[in-house]
Amino acid sequence: MSENSKTTLAPIVIPYKDRPRACILVTKLDEPYGPDSESVVSIGCTLKGDTSDPSWKVHVPLGLVPELINALREVHE
Repeated sequence: MSENSKTTLAPIVIPYKDRPRACILVTKLDEPYGPDSESVVSIGCTLKGDTSDPSWKVHVPLGLVPELINALREVHE
């Protein structure tokens, strides 16, 4: 991720139900890979409660978010 990326949404924090400090973080980043790069949804996970530096992250281009939502719904059923 570029130093110049812009967080445009405060992270949404989803706590794990069975782990006191663990959570999933979801936010939108604009220009994550430099000027004019496509915005992404950043999904991170921390098991230690460090919301500023999750243990892992995945960046999903905004154009793929509807497909990701459908896939999540499908595996949830």
